Amino acid sequence: MKITEVLLNTHRFEAMKAFYGSLLGLEVLEETASRLSFGAGESVLALQENSLMENEFYHVAFAIPTNKFIEAKQWVIDRGISLISRTGEDEFLFESWNATALYFYDPDHNLIEFIAHHSLDNAVDEAFGPKHLLRISEIGLPVDNVPECCKTITEMFQIDSWGEAGQQFTPLGDAEGLLIVIDKQRPWFPDDRMPREYNTKVLINSTCPASLSLQNGLYELRSI
Repeated sequence: MKITEVLLNTHRFEAMKAFYGSLLGLEVLEETASRLSFGAGESVLALQENSLMENEFYHVAFAIPTNKFIEAKQWVIDRGISLISRTGEDEFLFESWNATALYFYDPDHNLIEFIAHHSLDNAVDEAFGPKHLLRISEIGLPVDNVPECCKTITEMFQIDSWGEAGQQFTPLGDAEGLLIVIDKQRPWFPDDRMPREYNTKVLINSTCPASLSLQNGLYELRSI
């Protein structure tokens, strides 16, 4: 499964524009007075201004080439971005996923992740740069009832859990793209913040075209 586009709300519109456009170097695809979209490889990251946001935040992961994790880490540091650490570590190996990840915050304090899935054949030779954000790899979806929501999503879009299906945490999809369905009462890794739900629109590439509304309309999922 591949995530084609996500639309998130932001209450720091200009700061987010500078962060993703100037600092990370993503191409601006569309810009209006209140909406902005960036190209991230095969995906689109779209932002809609919403001044009513307070402490809401999102979790978004970007896929990077399997052989560029160390370069990507230094690239982030060179841009003055502080990495999130846990017990003194800022590199995280997920053995069951065969993946390595790092985390940081954007100006909205969203939990942003760069993840290298070593099961994917996407190694590159050139130096790491903005074009090596290959796609949006994950979008977090905090919910009231993980098994119930996963059942609904699975039936609608014909996508299965990837490994660790549980009562509080289930990734739906595969190494190329994951919907991270998490219980609202389970802290995010690695910063231990409690998830916050807010308006999220997700477009995925699926063999089963469909649309679905979850969490009283907060989440809109659509496949093409």
